[in-house]
Parts: sequence; C-alpha cells; structure tokens
Amino acid sequence: MQIEGLKVTDYIKTEGASDQGFGVGTSGIKDDNKANFNTELRTLSVDNAFYDNRGKMTDEDFTKEVNEASALGMSTVDKVKNIERGWDEEATAKAREDGHNPMDMEPEALVTVVDEIKMNLAKAGKDISKMGGLDQDEIQAMTGSVAQAVEMTRGLSDTLPVEAQAYLVKNELEPTITNIYNATYSAPTGPKGTSEPTDEDIISLLEDLGDKLDSLIEQVEGELTESAQKPMTPQELKDTVATMLKQDVPITKEHLEYMVELGEYEKPSEENIVNAIDDIVAEGKEPTDAYLIPGYSLMDQAKKTFEEVMGMDASTLTSITAQRQLTEIQLTMTVEATFTMMKNGITVNTSDLSDLLDKLKLQETNLLQILMKAENNEATNANVNLFKQVMNEMADIQSAPAAMLGRFSNINAETFSYVHEVSVSVTAEYSRMEMTYESVGTEVRTDLGDSMNKAFQNVDDILADLDIEATESSQKAVRVLAYNKMEITAESVTTMKASTEMVARTFKSMTPAVVAEMIKRGENPLDMTMESLKAKAESIKAEMGSTSDEESFSKFLWKAEHNAEISEAERDAYVGVYRLLHQVEKSDGAAIGALISQGTEVTLRNLMTAVRSSKHTGREYEIDDKFGQLDEMVVKDLSITEQIEKVFLTNRCRDAKEAMTPAKMHVFGEEQIMEMNVDQFATVMEETSDEQTEIAYNNYVTEQLKTTIAEDAKVSSILDEYNLPHSANMIAAVEAMVENNGQVFKDLFSKATGRAATTFGALESMDVDDIIELAYSRFADACHTPEEMAEAQEALGTLAENVMKTMMETEDVRTVDMDGMKLVVQQTKVMSEMARTGETYHIPIMVADEAGNMNLKIVRGDGESGLIQMALHLQTTGTISTSFRYEAGSVSASVECETAQMREMFASQAPMIAQIMQEETGFAFSFSFTQSFGLSAADIYNMEQGNYEGLAAAGAASAGAASQDEIQTQALYSIARGYINVIAELF
Repeated sequence: MQIEGLKVTDYIKTEGASDQGFGVGTSGIKDDNKANFNTELRTLSVDNAFYDNRGKMTDEDFTKEVNEASALGMSTVDKVKNIERGWDEEATAKAREDGHNPMDMEPEALVTVVDEIKMNLAKAGKDISKMGGLDQDEIQAMTGSVAQAVEMTRGLSDTLPVEAQAYLVKNELEPTITNIYNATYSAPTGPKGTSEPTDEDIISLLEDLGDKLDSLIEQVEGELTESAQKPMTPQELKDTVATMLKQDVPITKEHLEYMVELGEYEKPSEENIVNAIDDIVAEGKEPTDAYLIPGYSLMDQAKKTFEEVMGMDASTLTSITAQRQLTEIQLTMTVEATFTMMKNGITVNTSDLSDLLDKLKLQETNLLQILMKAENNEATNANVNLFKQVMNEMADIQSAPAAMLGRFSNINAETFSYVHEVSVSVTAEYSRMEMTYESVGTEVRTDLGDSMNKAFQNVDDILADLDIEATESSQKAVRVLAYNKMEITAESVTTMKASTEMVARTFKSMTPAVVAEMIKRGENPLDMTMESLKAKAESIKAEMGSTSDEESFSKFLWKAEHNAEISEAERDAYVGVYRLLHQVEKSDGAAIGALISQGTEVTLRNLMTAVRSSKHTGREYEIDDKFGQLDEMVVKDLSITEQIEKVFLTNRCRDAKEAMTPAKMHVFGEEQIMEMNVDQFATVMEETSDEQTEIAYNNYVTEQLKTTIAEDAKVSSILDEYNLPHSANMIAAVEAMVENNGQVFKDLFSKATGRAATTFGALESMDVDDIIELAYSRFADACHTPEEMAEAQEALGTLAENVMKTMMETEDVRTVDMDGMKLVVQQTKVMSEMARTGETYHIPIMVADEAGNMNLKIVRGDGESGLIQMALHLQTTGTISTSFRYEAGSVSASVECETAQMREMFASQAPMIAQIMQEETGFAFSFSFTQSFGLSAADIYNMEQGNYEGLAAAGAASAGAASQDEIQTQALYSIARGYINVIAELF
C-alpha cells in the first residue's frame, strides 16, 4: 500500500452511499468469487420489470411472477434435493392429516408442502430440523455435496483472522461456507505493497479524517447498539477502522458494519451448521452456500419479517382500514408464505400493509393452485376460490355453538351453504348475549370449568330414565336439546346423537385433499345436501392413497409389528378387532342392525358373534361357548329410532377404526375392549394418545419417500414418455418393472390363486399356470384394437386391487406382504396408463414353469407404415427382442436373442413362424435372427433406446394424425396378435 498516495476521499465514501446495512435482510454484499479488488458499495435500485413506476408490483404482474416460478424456482434436481433435506416426519404427518399420501405426490407438490406445511411449524416456534451433531459415519452417509459442506466447516477456526475478514469485505463476499473457507485459506497474510503503513501513519490518517470519521462512527454505533451481540464503544470502532486501513479495506459505512460483524464471528455448532444447510437447500442452492452468520438466509429474513409484523399493534394505527388490514395480515401471514415470496424475488414491504396483504392472498392462491392442479390441467382461480370458501365455511360451522344442530328438523336434507348460514347466525346470537358455549367441532370446552357440569348435572339421570347409556355422545345430545329448549325423549336424543355424528363424520372426511379432489371432479360442496356431501366425501377419501382401507390396514399392521410391548397373541387379537370393524363397515352395519333387532347390547364381543353367525348360515344364529351371549339371532324390522341408532353406531365403527392403534388398545387390554359398546370404544380410542408410534410410522414413510424420490435418468424418461407422475410410488413401480420385468406377474398370480370370482373368472381351483394361460389367451383374443387391449390390461389392475383388498382378511398377512402387494398394484397402474396413453402392453406368459412378462409396443407411422416392438426376458430364455416394421403390406422382422441357443431355436423354426404370421395377417414377412448382448426388455419403453434407435423416426412424427387409421390399426394389431400366437407355439 502506497502511503504517499492516500487521500481521505479514498477511504470515506459518504455521498450517495447506501443506507443498506449488512445486518438481517441485507442484499448489499454480492456472492461471487471475483478477483481481489476494491469496489464501492452502492444503493441497490429496484430495476425489475414486474414493478411499475411507483415502485409497487401490480396484481397481474405478481401473479405472473409467482406462477412462472417453476415450482418455487427449482429444477427437478433441486426439488428432489429440497425434499431429501427438507422433508421430515412432521411434514409427513401434516400431509397425511390433510388427506395426502406423500408417496403419491409429485416433487412440485412435495416442495410446496415443504414450504406450505413444514416451514409453517416455525410459526409455532418449533425447530424445523431434527438433526443434531454429526459423527463421521453420518457425514459419509449424506449426499456428497452436504457431506462436503459439513467437512469444509471442520477445517475452519472458531474465529476469523483479520486477513480473512478483510478478504470477505474487499471482495464483497457473503459469509457462506465456501467464502469463509476460501477467505481462511486464500487471504494474503498481510497488506500488499512496497511499503506498509506504520502505526504513526495510521494515527495520522485517522486524525486527518476528523469529523467525517466521527460522524461515521456515531452513525454506525447507533445502529450496532441494537443489532450487535456486544455493543462497541467509539474507540473500539476506531480500532476497527485502523485495522481496515492496515488491510487496505475502503472505509464505508457498510464495510465498517460488516467488519464489526465478522470480528464478532464465532464458528456455529455443527447442529446450527446443519440447520443453515437445511435453510439454504430450501432456497434451491447448494449446501456449501449456507450462511455461517445468522440473518443472511431467506429463512432468517422471513422469520424476522414475520416477527416484525406479529409485533405490530393495530391499535396504534390511526386508519381503521390499516387496522383491519394489519389484523387480517396477522391472521394470514406465516413464515413459509413470507419465505416463498422472498425466494421468488418478491419484495416483502411491511410498511405498505395494503400491498403486503394483496401479496399474501395471491401467494396463498398460488400454493393452492399447485396442490389443486388436476390431471393434465392447471387449477383455475374459480376452483381455488371455491376451495378456500368451502374450507372457511367448514371452519365456521365447526366453531359454531353446538346448539346450532338443534335448529334443523332434518340436517341431512339441508345444503352445506344453509347449514353454514345458520351456524353464522347462531354464533352471532351467542356473541351478542355474551354466552359461552361448546362448539360443534369439539367436546366440552375446558375453559368453561365447572359451569358446564353444574348447568347439566342431571344429564345422566335423564339418560337413565330414558334407558339410554350415558356415553359422551348421548350427553352432548341432551345438552344440545336443552340449549334449544326442545323435548328430551329417547327418540330426540337418538336423532340428535345421529345428527351430531353425521356432521362430525362429514367434516372428518372433508380433508383439504378430499375437498380439492371433489372440486376437481366438478362437484360444488356448497350446493350439496349434508347427506350427499358425507357420502361423496367418504367415497373420495376411501379412494385416496393415504386414507384408503388398504393403506390404513397396512399402517395398523406396521404399528402392531413394531411395538415391542405387544405379544404375538395380542397382536392377532387387535388385528382381529380391526377386521371385525372393517366387516361391519363393509356390510353397512348389518350386524349392528341384527343386534339392535334382538334387543342385545352392541358390544364388540356381540358384534363378533353376529358377524361370525352371518358368515356360516343363511339364518343368522349361532351358539358359541366363547362368545355365548347370543343364543339366537332373530332379525325383525327396525323402528325409525332403531334405524337411526344403527346408522349412528355404524358411523362410530368407522370412527373407531380410524382412531384405533395397537398401542391404544394395549392400554385397555383385549377383555376390557371386547366388553365395550361401539360408541364407548370409539370414544376411548379418540381420547387416548399414541404419539410415539405415530411418529415412528411417519418416520418410516418419510424414509421410504426420501429413498425413492430421486429417480435415475432412465426411469425419469419413461415417466415422461407416458406422462406418468414423478411420485415416489410411480418411481418405485417403474424401477421394479425395469429391473425385474416379470416379477410383477409372479407376485400377482401367486397371491391370486384360490381367490373368489374375479374379472378373470373363478380362481379358487386354479393354480398360477392356469391363471397365466387364461390371461395370455385373453390378450391374444383382445389384440385387435387399442381399446380391447387396454381393457385386458385394466383387468389385470382390477385383479391386483381385488387381491389387495382380500389380503385384509388373510390371517397371516404381514406388513412385508402388504408392501409387496402395494408395489404390484402400483405396477399394474403404470401398465394400465402405458396401455391407455402409449399403446404399450404387458402380457403375462409362462415358459418352462417360469412366469414372465412379454412387453408389446405399437408405434404408429404415416399411412400404411408402423412399428411393433415385442420383448421378453426370462431366466430360461434370456432377453428376446423382436422388431416388426410394417410398410405397405410387407413386414420386415428382426429377432435379437441374448443367447445363442434361443437364436438357433428361432432360426430353426423360421418357416413355421412365417407361416403363422402370414395366416394371421395375409402379409409377406422377411425375418432375420441374430444374437445380441446387452439387450433389455425395458428398452421398448423409450423409442430413443435399444432397438428403437433408427426406427422411431418412421412412426413418431405423424403418430397423432394417423391414430384413427382403421386399416393401420388392423394391420399392426394383426402382426402383434400373430406373434403372440407364435410365442405360444414356441414355448
């Protein structure tokens, strides 16, 4: 550094300097790896095409900005990285609570859930990262970039040398892992130049700076007093300036503040480093970009902004409009919404409440659009607004006084909108009278203390006089009747109990995922009666992955098998109770009706007897030594009240099945449970906690998701080829199909043997060979049109789903069996979609006692041309890949075999093959038979791979235009049908 050339203006740049500091929310430091040269910090201007001249973004531009964010600004690779690092059991739990199955969600939706659900936990003050300090093995188990980032921090000292501090400030580098690492090992050990300033030189320079330096220090001191961990004195700040002079750092306000911040730097704990990595990955950046000083990450800025807004007091605002806006913002704003806007480059201005409120509403709409996107269609604003309205009105009804239920003579027949209208009216009525109340959606409020008990202390006596058991459901029904000064009779209590349960069941089924799906299907919940709304919601809920019967049973099994406190005998007993309730639900409460008809209490033990009785004889009676409380089942017509009670108890069976877990049941024991009536059992299951095993199960699902979601390029291209979702379940299914093409049919048909009548006929007396032969024949018969082949493929999917359902009744089924069958079902779904969208079929085949799968793909060409690709892989045969090229009535065929033995067999049978093909099609065939290594039956999925390498161009260009060509369809499918018959003859 040349002392002679120094001037005061070289060091203090106050005119036009930025007021932007280096604290929380700074954007004044650039994050790049440029050469070591000095630049002056300047004020950042708002140079953004999305802002108008007033510096405020319009609604249209904001919507465009957010919607073009490409799933919150990330590539597919970044999405997967974000899921791997950001998703945890709490995200799984919340997603499942909302009715989603994470395994069926695409990365775009999962990333949204990470933002919209997981990061919302920060609002409640929860730690969003469960990872603590890491040992070497754990680091090695991480993905490479994360492990590298953690390892780099281990090479850093606890504080920063002044040379490293100066390196970061002069080069305007943010305090990331990479930058601090480079500063530590790349910074020069001392100032460069022919001569170095002496202490006397520095003192002289400080004196020359005079008032300007004092003014700068006073300004910085005032700001640092509020933000710095240790407020600095003016002398300490002058010492910092002296250090900057020695290190050749230009003296600006921002540089001084940053030097102070770096001087206070202490290396974070490993736990905090991992949390910082989590935050930066959520931004779509690399782990080594994580900040080692708090306040720089968008998550830190989002939290600070959120805290700032929540700390505002609406009463201090002079404008009524501003007070209303702030109140609405505080109810709407979450950390994750703020974070997402910042991540998309959208300024969050807390001083403009109107603008902030508009952005929050639009941001909420955008997140909902991602989660509500229908298949192959974007969510419309109308659908999103309807979704928000339904969810808001449902919340209004659930928070309304329970007395509201007594305002309807038959709530089943009322529309959802009218129920909401009445609930709002009753809520307002209670508010005007300043009356406390219990709400529709909860049990008695704890804040009411003893007042509720005193007010209704004779409820149990009333129920005893009516010969009704004093369950919580009956007690609440009496209270609702009393609120409305209605007559309390056995019939009115039963009716009110059923109405309350109906509303509760309806809203329990109307998860956000179910409501979204209902709207996607064109249904408007607002216009539906409560009865039809309940039926529709339960139907959709039963179809959806996370809440389907099979998924719920699989979850129950897993919890039973992973609870060390439960014996094998207890496990079997608890699974038996689950199956019992499932049978009652399937029969729509027939066994409950039988018990009520006989005048017998509806306990679980009596229900089990009734269900067993109905299975064995047309007349419903049984004498049983173990469950001998029912000597005979005589079913008579039920009265109106009895029919209502049957519906109520059937719904309570559903409640119990959803709430029960092996751990909860273990608290009471089998004997006590069996003596409970259905309502009691549902109540104790709903009120008993099982947090530990729930967390364990969600961790299990989370690990499955993270293990599966990162597909390789081949699987990804197949998913894209057939327009399949990139969900974990679909990725796992395609991976299984690629790696072991025939295993799916081995698994399916081995489990299908002995089953009752199905779409493939009665399978009770059929073995695997018989079923496969039947399936093969069905495809041969169907090979005339795409529609018939798709139906044959769909029948396999239906068979798989039916087998899955019957597994719930299999005595020895385990979690591994359910998981294996779920994979089979997913693969048949993939196959059905491939058949529907890509004329690609999977045909079961048996060769030398080995079950396999023959792949067939039709590629349409232009006019009288096209391609047929068929591939088979078995241990017995190796891979056999056959390509047919059809051109104006003639066919050239290439048969490639992995083994010489197969090539010789095909070549020796060439005359027979040509004869069968010609008889089937009427075309002339020319064949070539070769041996090729490295063949894969999965190559036919992508036209660019394998044997499609040079053949695809002939058919791909005009596939859409020729898809309706009846002559071409007849020709191509006749060729395929003929070859199916050839394979049957050969093997």
